[in-house]
Parts: sequence; structure tokens; C-alpha cells
Amino acid sequence: MESTLPVAGFLYWVGAGTVAYLALRISYSLFTAFRVWGVGNEAGVGPGLGEWAVVTGGTDGIGKSYAEELAKRGMKVVLISRSQDKLDQVSSEISNYA
Repeated sequence: MESTLPVAGFLYWVGAGTVAYLALRISYSLFTAFRVWGVGNEAGVGPGLGEWAVVTGGTDGIGKSYAEELAKRGMKVVLISRSQDKLDQVSSEISNYA
């Protein structure tokens, strides 16, 4: 009975350390999410980094969204795509933002 007591104390501290570690990780993740989504990162992208932006795959999906957002922020955007028809269409859409 006496030999199991030190093991139980050790396991208690291992568990307490694990709970503390997980609580800190979750707190840090929530803080990071709040900082990114709540406060925003408007200054991270825009003309302050330069006046030109190159967007590859800029005719569909994420690339198109990036190109639109950069154009809204006043940057000159160079689009790169495999399809000339889509490229012309997105270019005319984005030129309305400038």
C-alpha cells in the first residue's frame, strides 16, 4: 500500500500538468482567432507593401477573391491564368473596382 502512494502522487502531477498545458494551448488558440477575425489584419495587405500584386490562378476560387480584394484596396493586379476567356472576364470585373 505504501509503495503505490508515490506513484499516485506522480500521476496526479502528470495529469495536472497535462490539463494546464491543454488549457494554455486552447487559450492561445482562442486569442489568435480573436486577433485574426475580431481585430482584423487590414494593414497586412495593401499599397503599403507595394503598388503591384501578382495573382496566379486569378480566374476562379480563392485566386479570384484575392484579386478582387487587392483591387478594392487600390493595388494594381496582374492576373495569371490558363484560360484567356476567363482572364478577360475577371479582368473586366476587377477593373470596375479601381
